[in-house]
Amino acid sequence: MTRKPQQRSIATKARVLQAARDLAAKHGLETVTAEAIAQQAGVAKGTVFSHYGDMDGLLSYILIDQLVALRASDPARKTRTDDVADPVAEVIDRMMGLITVITDSPEVLRLFLDNIGVTKPNCAPEFIEALDALDADLAAFLQRWQKTPDLLPALRKDRTPAEMVDGLIAFMVHGAILFKSHQVTDRDLLKQRLQRHVEAYLLAA
Repeated sequence: MTRKPQQRSIATKARVLQAARDLAAKHGLETVTAEAIAQQAGVAKGTVFSHYGDMDGLLSYILIDQLVALRASDPARKTRTDDVADPVAEVIDRMMGLITVITDSPEVLRLFLDNIGVTKPNCAPEFIEALDALDADLAAFLQRWQKTPDLLPALRKDRTPAEMVDGLIAFMVHGAILFKSHQVTDRDLLKQRLQRHVEAYLLAA
């Protein structure tokens, strides 16, 4: 029996996305082109864009997996403060995790920068939601840190968690750009720089 047009469209969209994922895994995200995806998926180039709008839209679907994996690596980290011996290290670990993802390639970093505070029309809603969820998890951790007197060093209380997350995002972006532009090539050195900035910014006077 012939499948309905909608079913065929869903199957084609999934095949295009899988082709893009396979090419990215094999050759790197920055080398993936619409032509290569179309050839791999066995469709016309126009079909790629008809389903995903543009290459950024398609790339955002590939990146969802990495962002979701980053968040799911330790679900308890979303808000926990108990058993956290060093809250500064906890924050920096979260920041370095995202920096690792967004510096995977120039295309990933660009897409991340393009979507800070802006929802591009063709980007996957889940991509934006995943970024927002990571921000929310960090804000929730800061809130609990702020309200836990015996969790030391003490977090500043003159700023809201949401305000502090905005500052941490700025540090992450700066760190990612330094690393991707080869101004800092050692991740341990980058982590040390982040720690100095984070301590000066987050800790109570």
